[in-house]
Amino acid sequence: MLSVASITGAVEGPAKSGSTRGERKNRGGAIGGSSHELDRRRVAVLVATVLLIGAGLFVAAPDIAAADDDHEDEYVVVRFADDHIVTESVADEIPPEPYVSVDGSDGDDRLIVDDGMVVDANSGEQIVAGSEDNRVQTISGDPNLVVSTDGYVNDTLVVNDDGLIETSEEGITATVGDEDGDEIIFEEANEAYFNVSILDDEIDDVGAGETLTIPVEITNDGYGTDEEDVLLEILDGSGNVLGSVDEELSLDRGETTTLEFEYETEQDDREAEMAEVTADTKFSATSSGIDSADITIHSAETLVTITDADDIAPAAGDELEITAEVERFGNDPEGEQDVLVEFRVDGTHVSTEAVTLGPGDSSTETFTYQTSEDDAPGVTATLTSQDGGDTATADVDVIGQASYNESVSAEIIDRNYPDEGDDLVITGEVGYTGVVPDSPQEHRIQLFVDGEVADERTIELDGDEWVESEFTYETQQGDAPRVDVELRSPGTGDTARPLVAGSGFAVDIQGIVEPVNVTDDLITTAAIENTGDIDGEQDVRVRIDRGVDDPGTTDHHVRDNRTISLEAGERTIERFSFRTRDADVPKIEVAVISDDDEDVTNATVRSRNARFDVPELSADRDGASDSEIELSAAINNTGLEPDEQYVEFVLDDDVVHIDRVHLEPWEERVITTTVEAPEDDSSFSVVTDNVSETVTAAGVDDPDDGDEPSDEPSTDDSDTNGESADGEPTDDDVGDEDEGGVPWYLFVLGVLGVVSSVLALIAYRNDPDAFPPDAASVKERASATVADIRRELIAIGIAARNGDTAAVMAALKGLVGLGPGTLIVQNELPRRTTVRVRCQTAHDTVLLQDLELDPDERRALGSLPNVSQFKVGAGVEDITAHEEVFQEISGDIGVVLRADGILIANLG
Repeated sequence: MLSVASITGAVEGPAKSGSTRGERKNRGGAIGGSSHELDRRRVAVLVATVLLIGAGLFVAAPDIAAADDDHEDEYVVVRFADDHIVTESVADEIPPEPYVSVDGSDGDDRLIVDDGMVVDANSGEQIVAGSEDNRVQTISGDPNLVVSTDGYVNDTLVVNDDGLIETSEEGITATVGDEDGDEIIFEEANEAYFNVSILDDEIDDVGAGETLTIPVEITNDGYGTDEEDVLLEILDGSGNVLGSVDEELSLDRGETTTLEFEYETEQDDREAEMAEVTADTKFSATSSGIDSADITIHSAETLVTITDADDIAPAAGDELEITAEVERFGNDPEGEQDVLVEFRVDGTHVSTEAVTLGPGDSSTETFTYQTSEDDAPGVTATLTSQDGGDTATADVDVIGQASYNESVSAEIIDRNYPDEGDDLVITGEVGYTGVVPDSPQEHRIQLFVDGEVADERTIELDGDEWVESEFTYETQQGDAPRVDVELRSPGTGDTARPLVAGSGFAVDIQGIVEPVNVTDDLITTAAIENTGDIDGEQDVRVRIDRGVDDPGTTDHHVRDNRTISLEAGERTIERFSFRTRDADVPKIEVAVISDDDEDVTNATVRSRNARFDVPELSADRDGASDSEIELSAAINNTGLEPDEQYVEFVLDDDVVHIDRVHLEPWEERVITTTVEAPEDDSSFSVVTDNVSETVTAAGVDDPDDGDEPSDEPSTDDSDTNGESADGEPTDDDVGDEDEGGVPWYLFVLGVLGVVSSVLALIAYRNDPDAFPPDAASVKERASATVADIRRELIAIGIAARNGDTAAVMAALKGLVGLGPGTLIVQNELPRRTTVRVRCQTAHDTVLLQDLELDPDERRALGSLPNVSQFKVGAGVEDITAHEEVFQEISGDIGVVLRADGILIANLG
């Protein structure tokens, strides 16, 4: 389908195409003067239009859209891509001066968009092409300037070879106002702009007599093609021209080329500092016809550079090696030459070397010097080229014996704890902390005790490895309880104040009841022994240190003391106590001190805040249903303030029960809930704001087992032997008498007797000084153990009915706080041996005993505590050196003395 504009073009095209470029300026007048020719054309157009309409083939071209506001007030420019005339916003690549203007205005009268039309920016007259009807306006598209007639697009605008603006198809010149107005031209159509850029990174330093090469990249940013002179000038620091080179260059529009200027240097050119390249064209804001770069033209000489001075530090007596880069600049004298380089150390001549170099050549050379102890701590090395006097210097460290000595460090890493008269053994470690010599060196290390030399060693150090050595001092009467020890080296040393057991009152802490709440009494039990030869009396003190966690702080306070009289060889156990204070929170060091000895331990003191502990928790299968489990926990506020907290029961990772509990200080409450039992054994945890305790909850049988035989006990009441499915006693077990067992009334009387004994034993064991307790204390302690006793009594009843004596004894042990297992000590050493054994729970020292065992002797000390966790320690002096923690243990625990150490393990 053809538009009216297309038809008109087809009719008018042949008549106009015969016009020459020189006739285009008056083309409008010629067209207007041939009225008969126009009438014939109009008739032809009308006939063609009628035929197309009749055939149903005519489609009118759409009217041009309203002016695009996006181009309002934009200047009209020429773009490189297709020589089209467009507005500024759609021109991607343009010449340095891209604006079109009215002819004769020297580019001052530019064209601008006004209300969608292109007009003269000064006069406001419209720009047309051939007649007033052919107006230049903007559209939405690319190019965005067109010539339109009666709302139809006729043509676009381009620049011709003469710089005139004309239509791209018909070659009609654009004018101002009408066909007789001033022509529109592009003033810069034939202008070239050479943009010069020196490639600085490709310029090398040269010497006089060598060729200096300056590479330059030049681009014609202008619209026209031109041939210009490009000039290289060599300038000194004041801008004076020392020499120049020029090249003639022709570039088309947009063309880029690289020139390499070669400048033959002379001796006088050593003052040169800059190379400047200029293209003989006019410049613009976006292109520069000049560029400059820094250059260096050396005199014809040899330069020396020391390259490794920072990486060398020879030991005195070793060879010093200096590495240097020797580089020849210039070609005067011409050709290859032997250049002399002199080497001096601290101004004294060492050697002169001949280095063969051609113009521009370089060589890496090594100069050597034998050092001595006199050169420490350093020397100055100097290299000088004798052809031009260039000098390079470097300060080099020479490591003498004094430097090695300052680098030696001695550290105390271990000591023993002797009695007076025995050897004090100090273990030290010696090595270098600074400069490490290349060869082995010997150093004197001394042990000072109370300011006097007690021992010394000559230690050989080789490289960066540290050497361990022992130093001894025979202790004297009066050294107890401590001596001041210093390990000295030629560099840095170390100090310590080791304990020395005196011949007077020896102190050994047996146990401490901790943690405690603030304002509660902290009880420490200590063994005091007179190891001297005569009777004596001393004041034994309990001193605390609140700065235990800060090595730089000491905060000592004496909190209890006692005057103790002992005969020679006599030993006593003393109980010290004091009320804790707010300043003691969270930890203190407790020291029991006599005039001759001291022993220390740490104790935790809790703050006044409430603390919800979980002393007991259980997960029992509910006898009412084999698919349920009863979860229970005792919650005790061991703090000094009342509080209310949420208590969570967690089965595996799921919270199955939450209870908000309010407890007064030392109040206890038991929380119980029944939930669906897990299929497999699961982890049951009780969580408060302060602690989290965990036990294992047994799962149920797989419901898909069907009729397959099972190893689990039957859930039928007739086959349970008096127990429910989860192992708990049933009501019938407690109420009835087994025909073959013990009569229930005799059993109950026996149990009541045991309970009375248990309560008395518990009261005495917890506080012997306060026995017998008052009524209030009895009530409080009794209520705290009722739940435990109830469970143990039920178990005793079942075991008694079944005739299980071992189970009865185990349950009776549980009533007095003892577990079913036993603590056993065995000596497998070939000699008689003394050992100290201790068993502790979180709140109490259950057992602390010194044993003297013959070879292969085995001794059972007593029952283990009936708690979920406890620890057993053994040793000659330091019990904590061999200590193991046990959890959920039901068997015996063995302490075995062997030649390779002490073994503490569960015997099953």
